[in-house]
Amino acid sequence: MDSKLVTCTSIGVYGHALTKGKVYQTVAEEADRYRIIGNYNKRIWIDKYYFAEGEVEVPLLTSWKFDGRLEDFDLIEVTITFNNGTKRWCLIATPERLVEHFKQSQLDPPGFNIQHLIIVRTMNDRDIEQTLKYLDEQGEIEKATLFLE
Repeated sequence: MDSKLVTCTSIGVYGHALTKGKVYQTVAEEADRYRIIGNYNKRIWIDKYYFAEGEVEVPLLTSWKFDGRLEDFDLIEVTITFNNGTKRWCLIATPERLVEHFKQSQLDPPGFNIQHLIIVRTMNDRDIEQTLKYLDEQGEIEKATLFLE
């Protein structure tokens, strides 16, 4: 088999072997998986789902910021910036903040479906950073956010 290059698009359960955005050289291939030399120089079979063929630019989260003051909102808007310059946004809340939101007597309708709402344990920067990084590494950040023009 001729080796080819593949780019990791998400790491799944392979955080020990893969880095999102990194290009790997295949050493073998089957119908549904590649054998690559992973991050620790060990050969590993990994499903093709986690790769794009060739050297592909994969947007990586580089930074994020609150778009308002935490004290002013139960659901706070966050802007996320990627290494290719694109920006996306989402809402972030804690379970406690959601309870406060639903205590509003004039809430109409009394429920909602927000696909770009991320619920975190605390509004601590570290918890948010860790959650966003996890979503990015899993290839889920685009599903959890909206494009910001």
